Amino acid sequence: MKDLLDHINQYADLLSQGAVWQDSKEILAPVLGDRMSDKAEDNYIYEFYCYVCLIVDLRDSYDIRFVEGTGNFKYKFPQAAALKKGKPRFHAFKEDEMAFQICAGTKISCAYPSENNHPDISFQRPEASDDPQDSDLIIIMDAKFKEGKNAVLPKDEVYKFAFILSLYNLKSLPGIKIHFKKLHEFYGNCLLTNARSYSAAGEVKMLQFANAKEIEKFFPYSIYNVIG
Repeated sequence: MKDLLDHINQYADLLSQGAVWQDSKEILAPVLGDRMSDKAEDNYIYEFYCYVCLIVDLRDSYDIRFVEGTGNFKYKFPQAAALKKGKPRFHAFKEDEMAFQICAGTKISCAYPSENNHPDISFQRPEASDDPQDSDLIIIMDAKFKEGKNAVLPKDEVYKFAFILSLYNLKSLPGIKIHFKKLHEFYGNCLLTNARSYSAAGEVKMLQFANAKEIEKFFPYSIYNVIG
């Protein structure tokens, strides 16, 4: 976890240099509560690490602007899935025109209200409101932290992600192009993990059917692989 926190701090400092809070004592940060279990805290820190990695990469192609939250969440991100309203996020601009929004843990409504979900990371259309629907989505990503050097992403988590993509009608090509730089292979619906992927590199038909990718070994000082 120390490696993750070190990288988050470095990235937060990098982002703040060009952001609205550069003269403030506040920093971009996750909110770690005293009552969080070690496992929940590890998962949350990993999710936030993945989020800031994506934001930093996008700075090469876009003017990334921070959108403040309100109250206790002015600069800090919630530790659990939450409504979009009042939470901080980032907007990506090209030539002063908003291209898309990048949100963390935002509730997204779908055609089946009992199945509404909160993707760890969602790329939303520029016109998406504070109550986003599935039609506002471009792509989504989930981050899964696993203990142990030889950990493997469980089959059920891959299947669940595929089902969520189906609920959100994300099985076709994205309607808006997102220009990543170093992470250019991340353009798509991605399941990111520090562990090994469930799918083998040569067996990706199920991922292709779901319009999903697995990003394995995504962690500081590790070489990641994209499956799918």
